[in-house]
Amino acid sequence: MDAAIIDRVETLTKERLAPRAAAYDQQACHPRENWEDLWKEGLFGLCIPRAFGGLDVDPLTYVNVIERIARGCASTAMTLHMHSTATKFIAVLGSQQQHNHYFPEVIEGGKLVGSWGSEPPVSLTRTLLVETSLTPVPGGYHVNGVKHFCTMAGAAGYYLVWGSLEGQQDMAKGLVQAIVPRDAQGMETAGSWDPLGMRATVSPGTRFTDCFVGQDEVLGPGGAPLSCGVIEQFGLGYAAVYLGIAQGALDYTGEYCRTKVFAPDTVPIGNDPLMQRHLGEMAIALDGARLILERSAANWTGADSTRRGLLSAQAKYAATEAGLEVTARCLQVCGGRSAMKSMPIERAFRDVRTATLMPPNADSMLGIIGRSQMGMSTAAFKPA
Repeated sequence: MDAAIIDRVETLTKERLAPRAAAYDQQACHPRENWEDLWKEGLFGLCIPRAFGGLDVDPLTYVNVIERIARGCASTAMTLHMHSTATKFIAVLGSQQQHNHYFPEVIEGGKLVGSWGSEPPVSLTRTLLVETSLTPVPGGYHVNGVKHFCTMAGAAGYYLVWGSLEGQQDMAKGLVQAIVPRDAQGMETAGSWDPLGMRATVSPGTRFTDCFVGQDEVLGPGGAPLSCGVIEQFGLGYAAVYLGIAQGALDYTGEYCRTKVFAPDTVPIGNDPLMQRHLGEMAIALDGARLILERSAANWTGADSTRRGLLSAQAKYAATEAGLEVTARCLQVCGGRSAMKSMPIERAFRDVRTATLMPPNADSMLGIIGRSQMGMSTAAFKPA
C-alpha cells in the first residue's frame, strides 16, 4: 500500500474536493473542478501502467484512495472509480495500439472514460444480458441500443459502451466493449437526471442510433469483459465509496456531539453515555466493513475471476449494510437539524441509499457468499 498517495489524497479531499460537494449535489452538475484537481495529481492514472505515466496502484492503495475521496464527495469518488475501472479494461484487453492512443489522452490530456453497461429492460444482477448491438459495417460497427445510468454523460472524453455482437445471444461469446468518443454521431441523451442521491455523477440515459465505431475502437475478443478479471473491480470500488461516505458522516457526527450544547444542559451532548454508545457501535460497524474490504483488496492480485467475485461480494455487502446503518443512525443522533441541507449528513444518507442500489444487489451477493460456503463457487456475473 502506498501511504504517500493516500495521505496526499486525504489532504486534497479535505482542502479542495469536500468544500465543493454540496454545490455539486444541489445543482446536479459535473464535479469539473474536482476532476481537474484529480487529474493534476495524476489520479486519472490510478489503473494505467507506469510505462504510460500512470500510477498503476495496487488494489489496497486503490480502495483507500477511493474511500478517502468519498468521505468528502461521493460523486467525485464514484466517477473516478468508474473511470479507473474503464481504463483497467483498456489496460487488460486493449492492444498496444489502443494503449498508445488512449492512455496519453488520459494522462496528458485529462480525458475521463465512462463505463456504460446498464440498460432499461434487462438485468445485470441475476443474469447478465446486454441488448445494445454492434452490427458489422465496412471499417467497423454500428452501435444501436439504449443505455441508462450513463455516468459522466456529456463530460467524459470517451465512453466504454457494453454491447453484444449482432447475432450472438451468448454473452460469454458475444459481449464486447466499444470505446465511443464524446462527439460521436448517432449518440443522444435520453431522459433527464434528477435522482435522490449521487446527483453529481450526472447519469442520464443515452440512445445510440447507427453510431459508428471503427474496428480499432472495440475491445475484444467476444466475451472477454466477463472473464478477464476486471468486471469484479466494480464491486470492490463501490464498497470503498459506501464506506467513505459513511465514515465522512460519522466523522461529522462525532465532532457535532463533541461540541454541541443544548440548554438547559451546560455540556456537549457527547457527554451523554447513550451518545457515546451510538458512536461506538457505528465505529465498530465501519471498522468491520473496512477490515473485510482491505482483506479483499489484499487478496485481489493473483486471484482468478471467480475468487475475485467472492472477494467483491464480501466487501460490497459488508460496506452496504454498514453504510446504510451508519448514515441512518447519524441522522438519528444529530436529530431534526440533520435533515437540513446545511448539514452534510442528509446528503450522505441520500448518497449511500442511492449508490447501494448498484448491482449486484444484496440477495445476489449473499448467494455468491453462501455458495462459496458450500464449495459451489460460481462467477459473480452469470452470462445469459
